[in-house]
Amino acid sequence: MKVTLLGSGDAVGVPAPLCDCRYCEEGPRRRRTALLVETDRAAVVLDAGPDVVDQLRVADVTRVDAFFVTHHHYDHVGGLHELDHAAMGFDAHVGITGGYLPPDAFAEEEKPRDPEFAVYLTDTALEHVDSSAPYLREAIEFRTFRHGEAISVGDLSVVPFPVRHGGPRFDTVGFAVAASDSTVAYAPDMWEFGNGDAYADADLLFVEGAALFRAFGHGEEAELRAALSDADADRTVLVNLNEHLQRMTTDELREAAAADGYELGSDFETYRP
Repeated sequence: MKVTLLGSGDAVGVPAPLCDCRYCEEGPRRRRTALLVETDRAAVVLDAGPDVVDQLRVADVTRVDAFFVTHHHYDHVGGLHELDHAAMGFDAHVGITGGYLPPDAFAEEEKPRDPEFAVYLTDTALEHVDSSAPYLREAIEFRTFRHGEAISVGDLSVVPFPVRHGGPRFDTVGFAVAASDSTVAYAPDMWEFGNGDAYADADLLFVEGAALFRAFGHGEEAELRAALSDADADRTVLVNLNEHLQRMTTDELREAAAADGYELGSDFETYRP
């Protein structure tokens, strides 16, 4: 299993919009949080934020079997509009479907491959799609899931588990992805884990870190620290961080994370659990 952290930032990102502070000028770029998990037989991406095209291009990935969405906030679903362009297929995109161009307008060898993928999301996230962008349903194959229900994608097993973030107004989950004897857990927006223990004892845990270091996260620092201790992962990588908001340099964040026994996430860092 190969794991690539496609984005390590928060909803704002680094650099922040229209900001010229030294933390934005000197800090590394932090795209919105997302994770790529690959084996020889499957590839899944966890979260599809507005940076998804850039993230996949930099990672040199053009085949993804499934996208899994933690919740419906823009920094996690903004990329669905980008994926819609791919999902509709080339003929529909250029107008052959519908009769605006003749079928032979492009030679078959000129046409790109039409990707095939599904997007898995919570019921409340799908309700948000239906109310805000119902046209996405025309091309994208959406599938919902239940907490604790294992979803097979090739040789990967993906298990959604609840986390405390925005409920009860909407459902937020993390994901545990397993292949062979390795498990990677991902919970970028949270301050406590919910029922179930799919996240526990993971080889790698990618998790919210904002509340640990001089910035409001999604809850209290003490609750987040207790949750990270309870997870008892072999390696814990902190995401949802932002030098601009925390007013800390990258080196300061890295040192603070290391002092607690954690690692600081960086865009496009790869891992082999």
